[in-house]
Amino acid sequence: MGMKMSKRSFPATTGTPPKDYFLHVDTGSEILWVNCVNCFPFCAINTDIDDLTLKMYDPKNSSTADLVPCSGGFCTDNYKSPIPGCSSGDVFGYGLKYGDGSGSDGYFVNDVIGYDQVSGNLGIQVLYLGSCATQQTGNLASSTGALDGLIGFGASDESMLSQLASSGKVKKKFAHCLDGKNGGGIFAMGDVVQPTPKSTPLVPNAYAF
Repeated sequence: MGMKMSKRSFPATTGTPPKDYFLHVDTGSEILWVNCVNCFPFCAINTDIDDLTLKMYDPKNSSTADLVPCSGGFCTDNYKSPIPGCSSGDVFGYGLKYGDGSGSDGYFVNDVIGYDQVSGNLGIQVLYLGSCATQQTGNLASSTGALDGLIGFGASDESMLSQLASSGKVKKKFAHCLDGKNGGGIFAMGDVVQPTPKSTPLVPNAYAF
């Protein structure tokens, strides 16, 4: 894949043929989303972070992409009941609000996600891509805070890490090896063999001030 690690982002490929995206890492949410091709003018085109031009995801240009319907399957399994107002053929939409007041709205898509691996590449069909964002608000809509998308590392079954773990590809762990001089560093999913990492459990519903 040969991707450069942004100082504040996580690299992944999406779709077939694969395209590179840089994603914010968030341990307080579960959804993975990337900016959708029809997001503009409701999202940024450029970002001041590493001076990147944002890449928009287009499910029509991926041969492995499938829209997630609001009826049946993942949608009703997730909500344990039919979605009010859902009509046949409608996509399963989402709306997220983050702690800084920003928000993201869009719809879910099944697609292939690829990550760099220590030896070779890992390409895996996941339950869902996360979502295709059609509108951003707050910092996510500003070039000072925007990236191609966001990957949630929360503990729920919907997070990308949980999906990878349930498929048997990795253990449900992640690690960030910090670079004290240049920022960023190495972000890894699964067990880290060497060097031995120090662990910190994620405590649900706990806030530090």
